[in-house]
Amino acid sequence: MREFIRASDIANEISMKRSFFDGSFLVVEGVTDCRLYRKYTDEDACTVIVAQSKDNVRNSVRESYLRRNDRKVLGIVDNDLDTLKGITHARPVFGTDCRDTDTVMMRSSALDSVLLEYADEDRLETFVNKYGQVRDALTAACYPLGMLMYVSDMHEHDLSFKDPDHSLFVDRKGLKVNIETMIDVLLSNSQHSHVAKKDLAAQLNRELKDERSPWDVCRGHDMISVLAFGLREIFGSYNSKYIRSGELGGALRLAYEKETFHSTALFRETSKWSSENRFRLWAP
Repeated sequence: MREFIRASDIANEISMKRSFFDGSFLVVEGVTDCRLYRKYTDEDACTVIVAQSKDNVRNSVRESYLRRNDRKVLGIVDNDLDTLKGITHARPVFGTDCRDTDTVMMRSSALDSVLLEYADEDRLETFVNKYGQVRDALTAACYPLGMLMYVSDMHEHDLSFKDPDHSLFVDRKGLKVNIETMIDVLLSNSQHSHVAKKDLAAQLNRELKDERSPWDVCRGHDMISVLAFGLREIFGSYNSKYIRSGELGGALRLAYEKETFHSTALFRETSKWSSENRFRLWAP
């Protein structure tokens, strides 16, 4: 039923709740976003609402703020490819510091805490000595896939990037990505795309020549999946033998500290906005 929820439904929910709640409403894309941001909101003064999509966040906030004149509503969305495409968000919608919320957490000390819990110390040290820091290995492995998403979007190739099997194109030693195999896997998974492999590879190679920040390119979902793969196959301890992405995502949210969140541009900008509009959003 979630796919049938419209922006107007979210705006109507806000209007209905406004009759008995005078606080602020924070509209987010998904359930995991709600779990994360609800850790830091002022529960007595702010209600978090899941909109089920990025477009629903933007459109419901626009409806509530501009058309219904509710000044205590704001939204948070993943930047996705917006930074690469030069797209900005109209207030009161705010974007994540990195490509998405998961990428923000992977860039933070939360990743280090997760490695302390799930990695084998000796195996991790061997990996780092040979291939470099895990964080760098993850961004290197996921950067080409993120750029391929950008290429597909810009050229309207209609490739499907839903839950790719990273083990098919990421090796079991240093988490190195095989770009040719990656393209084969994505083309195989994309029934509605008709781009030729040769053309797609040429377009991707052109984009890879331009260095961009991996934190704007790498999708957090991919980074978490590759991390789970690395823990199972390379440097994990006994408790990560069967670990999956969902568990790791939850572990990252638990390890992501309030002080780290408070250091983000997202926190500073939303705090400034809420202060200027005289409503409470985040807990002290």
